[in-house]
Amino acid sequence: MHSTVLMAHTYGPAEVLQFAELELPKLAAETARIQVMAAGINPIDARRMSGEFRHGTLPQTFGTEFAGVIVEVNDPQSKWKVGDEVLGSGAGFTHATVIDVPVSNLVARPANLDWLVAGSLAGAAQTAMTILQELQEKGPVKSLLIHGASGGVGSITVQLARELGIDVVATASQRNHEYLENLGATPVLYGAGLTERLQAIHPEKFDASLDMAGTEDATQASLATVKNDGFLGTIAGRPLSSSRIQPMWVKRNKANLQHVVDGVAEGRLSWLVSNSYPFAQAAEAYSAILQGHTWGKSVLSF
Repeated sequence: MHSTVLMAHTYGPAEVLQFAELELPKLAAETARIQVMAAGINPIDARRMSGEFRHGTLPQTFGTEFAGVIVEVNDPQSKWKVGDEVLGSGAGFTHATVIDVPVSNLVARPANLDWLVAGSLAGAAQTAMTILQELQEKGPVKSLLIHGASGGVGSITVQLARELGIDVVATASQRNHEYLENLGATPVLYGAGLTERLQAIHPEKFDASLDMAGTEDATQASLATVKNDGFLGTIAGRPLSSSRIQPMWVKRNKANLQHVVDGVAEGRLSWLVSNSYPFAQAAEAYSAILQGHTWGKSVLSF
């Protein structure tokens, strides 16, 4: 079976992206072959393309999450069968027409989740769940400051934190304030004077902060408004001026993904797909991601 795969043989702007036709190998044990219907795009994809992050060697492939239909299964013990509709995390890349995925990564697609939503859940859902679980392991968190909360990870982190009874204050541009309010956060305008605005709206120091923006304003505001023994974390993946702000990394956990999938399917959690692009327009999608200021998730549609 063939697959059309998005690749880049060098680093640079979206013009470096190419489509390659690959012959897939024999399906490995405990693996399912998936006809992809939708695949979310995360900032890390575009930042790897540009060369800001250089993981592995060239040429590189992209994508970490997907939704699709099983076309082959190589696992006699698995509950999965050909024709099942699934979503989850990929094994190497998901921005392709056909992919091979360990059966342990698969979650059933609820019938009431459209393909675009289903294909964009896995990365942000598991990142947000990882963040909140690790925060709780460090001690009780009753108040949380989030920078860059209107993106895919931020949006679900706000909701999951509120589900836990945590008071959330989120910094964002003015155009994202109503969106964040609807998710349950108290929005604060970022930019010059951020620390003073945060102190005015939340006089007590926060128990923790999460930086999803990676800006110096976010760093200084967190240092000034979080308790001395509070935790400061970041998923921005950028060098920051303070070593007190600790990097956090997603841990794949199917139970965590299932929790979010169920919440979205049942209407307890809101999930926004702000932009969708045909696979053929992947370059346009990656360019838009690099520009930032997105709401929710961007998705490739197959």
